[in-house]
Amino acid sequence: MKKIIQLFCILIATNIFAQTNLVSTNSTPKRTIVLDAGHGGADTGVKKDEFQEKDIVLKIVNTIKERNPYSDINFVFLRTGDEQIVNANRAKLINELKPDLVLSIHANYNIKDTKKGTEIHVSPMNPYFEQAKAIGEKMSKNISSLGFENLGIIETNSKVLRDSQAPVVMIEIGYLTNDDDRKYLTDEKNYDKIADKILQSLAP
Repeated sequence: MKKIIQLFCILIATNIFAQTNLVSTNSTPKRTIVLDAGHGGADTGVKKDEFQEKDIVLKIVNTIKERNPYSDINFVFLRTGDEQIVNANRAKLINELKPDLVLSIHANYNIKDTKKGTEIHVSPMNPYFEQAKAIGEKMSKNISSLGFENLGIIETNSKVLRDSQAPVVMIEIGYLTNDDDRKYLTDEKNYDKIADKILQSLAP
């Protein structure tokens, strides 16, 4: 009788181990993606009429997180309110988080109000430049399908792009200084569309 009980216990333990191992094997690893809403606080970013870049991009990153369809992506905000983060600290905060990807969301400015379109900025000095560039190309294509001109990939070496130890894609969605882009960017009904195009670019 004692041997039967021992055998029964061994069978139960083996079954539990097998199930645990199966769950562990089949689980999908999470991706941590930082959403960096550009500027904040006293740093308003681009200002045009009553519109401020810092407010627009914060609403867009919130919409991205709300509409996230991927169970394997965990979005983390670099700022959640109207606080200022100096550029020197942005890369430091990102490196502490050790994310798989950083999306820095912005609206653009040009002295010529005819300049318009979506630009994607990446740094060739970032160790993950090629990965960032590949993701950026998807972003550029998808966002421009909303009617923005596709201005492609711009190689720049701003501190957050250069010093972050992760792929960083800076998305300049459109120009607040251009009438057409501003009309789209300041209509909150369009934020779902913008968020969906960015999310579409993150599909596995």
